[in-house]
Amino acid sequence: MKPQNLPALTWDDTDPKASIGPGQSRPIPGVETEMYRVTVKPTDGQRMMVLLQAEDAERAARYAANRWPGAAVSKAEPVT
Repeated sequence: MKPQNLPALTWDDTDPKASIGPGQSRPIPGVETEMYRVTVKPTDGQRMMVLLQAEDAERAARYAANRWPGAAVSKAEPVT
C-alpha cells in the first residue's frame, strides 16, 4: 500500500457511548503532557497500538477508553 492509502486510526464520533473532547479523549490544551503507548482491542476489530499525549499513564488509558468505549485497554506505558 502507498502511504496515502493507509487506513487512518480513527474512532466513531457518532457512538453515543464515546466521550470525545478536551479533558475526555485528549488533554486540555496547554497542559504539560508526555507520550504514552496503549494497546486497544475493540470488540469488533483488531488489536492496535496507539500513541497518546497525556498528563499521566492513568489518563492515557482513560482517553483511550473514552475514544473506544467497550474496548479492552491495556495499561499505558511511557514512550522513551
